[in-house]
Amino acid sequence: MNGMAKELGLKKNFLDVTELIRSIQRAENNPDCFRRARGHCDQLGCAWRPYCIEKPQHLAYERGETHENE
Repeated sequence: MNGMAKELGLKKNFLDVTELIRSIQRAENNPDCFRRARGHCDQLGCAWRPYCIEKPQHLAYERGETHENE
């Protein structure tokens, strides 16, 4: 957890979306490769592909932003 999150008193008890998607991939008997492609993916039929190969978005508090900065 970064310093800003600690300062704001936020705990890291959020859902791990990457692991959730990988578990869905395994349940569907597909490779559990979500976010492991590093910009290249040969799984053209994968429903997660568009989310996998694009740059992840970060939460405002992870970037050190607060509503006071606005």
